[in-house]
Amino acid sequence: MKKIVKIAVIAVVVILAIALIAPAALRGKIADIVKREANAMLAARLDFEKLDISLLRHFPNASVELKGLTLVGVDRFEGDTIVAARRISVVVNLMSLFGDSGFEVTKVILASPAVHAHKLADGAVSWDVMKPAEEVPAEEPAPSSFRLSVRDFRISDAAIRYEDDSTNMRFSTAPLSLRLRGNMSADRTDLDLRLTAAAMRFVSGGIPLLSDAEAELVAVIDADLANNRFTFSRNTLRLNAISVGLDGWVELDGDAVAMDLKAGCDKVQFKDVLSLIPAFYTREFKNLTAGGELSMELWARGEMRGPALPAFELKTEVRNGSFQYSSLPKAVTDINIAARVSNPGSVMDKTVVDLSKFGLRMAGNSVAATFYATNLVSDPVFRASADGRVDLGAVKEVYPLEKGVDLGGLITADLKLSGRMSDIEKNRYERLGAQGTFVVEGVGLTLPNLPAVRIRRAAATVTPAAMTLGEFGLTVGRSDLSANGQLTGYIGYLLRDDVLSGRLYVKSELLDLNEIMDAMPSAEGGAADEEAPAEPVRAIEVPRNLNLSLNTDLRKVLFEKMTIGDISGEMRVAGGALSLERLAMGVFGGRATASGSYSTAADPARPVLKLDAAVSGASFRKTFEELEMVQQLVPIFAKTGGDYSLSLDLGTSLDAAMSPDLRSLNAAGEIKSANIHVQNIEAFDALAKALGNDDLRKIEARDVAIRFSIKDGRITTQPFDLKMGGVNINLAGSTGLDQTIDYKAKVAVPGGKTLQSVGVNIGGTFSSPKITLGIREAAEEAVKNVVDEQIQKLTGSESLSEEIAKQAENLRAEAKRAGEKLIAAAQEQRAKLVEAAASKGALARIAAEKGGDKLVQEAEKQAANLEAEAELQIEKLTAKKE
Repeated sequence: MKKIVKIAVIAVVVILAIALIAPAALRGKIADIVKREANAMLAARLDFEKLDISLLRHFPNASVELKGLTLVGVDRFEGDTIVAARRISVVVNLMSLFGDSGFEVTKVILASPAVHAHKLADGAVSWDVMKPAEEVPAEEPAPSSFRLSVRDFRISDAAIRYEDDSTNMRFSTAPLSLRLRGNMSADRTDLDLRLTAAAMRFVSGGIPLLSDAEAELVAVIDADLANNRFTFSRNTLRLNAISVGLDGWVELDGDAVAMDLKAGCDKVQFKDVLSLIPAFYTREFKNLTAGGELSMELWARGEMRGPALPAFELKTEVRNGSFQYSSLPKAVTDINIAARVSNPGSVMDKTVVDLSKFGLRMAGNSVAATFYATNLVSDPVFRASADGRVDLGAVKEVYPLEKGVDLGGLITADLKLSGRMSDIEKNRYERLGAQGTFVVEGVGLTLPNLPAVRIRRAAATVTPAAMTLGEFGLTVGRSDLSANGQLTGYIGYLLRDDVLSGRLYVKSELLDLNEIMDAMPSAEGGAADEEAPAEPVRAIEVPRNLNLSLNTDLRKVLFEKMTIGDISGEMRVAGGALSLERLAMGVFGGRATASGSYSTAADPARPVLKLDAAVSGASFRKTFEELEMVQQLVPIFAKTGGDYSLSLDLGTSLDAAMSPDLRSLNAAGEIKSANIHVQNIEAFDALAKALGNDDLRKIEARDVAIRFSIKDGRITTQPFDLKMGGVNINLAGSTGLDQTIDYKAKVAVPGGKTLQSVGVNIGGTFSSPKITLGIREAAEEAVKNVVDEQIQKLTGSESLSEEIAKQAENLRAEAKRAGEKLIAAAQEQRAKLVEAAASKGALARIAAEKGGDKLVQEAEKQAANLEAEAELQIEKLTAKKE
């Protein structure tokens, strides 16, 4: 007996050892296999930190656990984490691994998963991560050995985020929890579903429709898995305080879905409806009393297959709604709404949208509106009306405004519109019904830390063909703007983003763009968005569906450091571009004319700027102070006095901050100045020191003309002349974005009766220049000048042969005497040159010494040549005589 017990104990120990050791031994190999096989099938990168296998944790079941799992997008979604989960656990019935009926999954747990689904404007989606079938290695099909009998499927603390760029829709919720129970391997089972979601946010078209909402779904679904028929019973969906019941069935048959569903809620309190509206739910909602009821009914019956829809109807009604905040004196009353969306059971085109009633009263003001539309796909037929009078000053009596916020002014409207979309598209405005007036008077809005906005008066009349703006006056902070004109195609623009055309005349005494831009939020949203990723900064995009001509008369415009005055001319917005035509303005202390364009048609993220401008009488100093591009490319303007005229042809791309991409900037032009004053420039100070001439420290030049070009981040000038004191300079070279300079100068320095030309290379940077002088060339030129001068002085002739020809009769004597005299004069002249150059700087002294030595050597050589030439001439004269 003891032996049997001993054997049993040993067997148990061995089994336990295998259960503990085997998973640890296989863990690394299995993890590599999982990663390799998963990434072979996925068009995304799957990774995880750790894979655990346990035969004991859920005994008699086995468990596989992944920790730190991530699924990251590739290509267009590179770096976008689609799924991340702290832990994923899968429990498998251990006994099913040893049978022939397949293995059975009994439990799946997802802990703290984060899901980010992203749809781009062109329809591409981040969650389409499975490779096409032809890219996955083909294998022989095998009968399925997988049975799903989920007794506990759980998701805990999930964060879900969905972004749709094609519709500008955003949805997020966190945390979300889900629990599902049922036997998925049975032919028929009850699916028990519990779902809760908090902090739900839904934004459509930039408008928040849900904010910090809660949802709960409790559902028991009779699932006939053999026939794909699902029957709903005892189901409740709660959104904040509104509960909706769902009954009926859904049956799946190939690509068709048959259904008979009904959902609704009866006599919901109106306050519960207001809890769904972000503006009410976040503003003292506990202190809000409300009356009235809402009823809603939805049913759908029939089959959905391809474009065919089942018959459906959604009806909602608010009766005698009202609300009042306890801290405010007045209420909003007589809120009555009746809306219906229906389809008899056909295609989407037959859907009818009917807002037959919308009305309310607010502190003595009333608003009413209706809307009807059908044939939504083929040729929408519509009619709409709006009638009311609203004193905005009364809003603070019924709604608690933020501290520091103030509203005022009066809006009245009486508008009616009806027709068919095809008549709008074909400009058959006579078939449309459109009439009415819209008047805004004294409307003002004050917000904390923002400039006050006030519409002095705006009045518009409406006809089917055009909207005429008879008067419009606006102030924003210090800025004022007034306009009038006419807009055509406004109906198509409002209903389906067709092109809006027109001509407006705009005037302003002061337009402070700095104040307006500082007031613009850096990113959308407020506190609710603090945890959301910040929207990337984007350049201002010019709408493609505008075709507007703006005649401007702007007296003063402030933009960054620039002050622009008396702007007149025409601006045009069309096809995603803003064009300037015959625009004249005062800028940099002078006058300018400009034509050009700012376009985002090709790439909204990288606008293209083209400019053809002419400037006259502008100040160097003001240009440097007001224009950042000049500070980067032409820092010498900071220390330049006087004024200039400029012609410029420029093209560049702009970055997201609306600054020129100087690497892509190409420009050419000419700058002229009748008077330039430059001093305290490090490069010229270094040049003056090297040449020993203080006149070079200061430039006072007149009638200067410099042609330049900008390419590859450098501004290059063609050779131009300057005069600095008594010194002439010819200068050419370039300046880079990194402030490096590369110029070559020819400096004409006085020396004796002639000018000595010195070559100078100016490198380094403006603040730390490097000067290289051409000493050898300067010395050689000085020698040549001195020798030529002395020969002419001693002989009285331009050439040696001419002097010998004059004195042929005594050539030998004269040659000897002239040679001796030339040598003596050269020695005397050398002494004088050195003495005279001692006070003229290093270069003059060096040139004098070298020139004097050369002069004596040349004199000795010339003396010998004189005697030899004399003998030769004597021979020639003798031969000729003979």
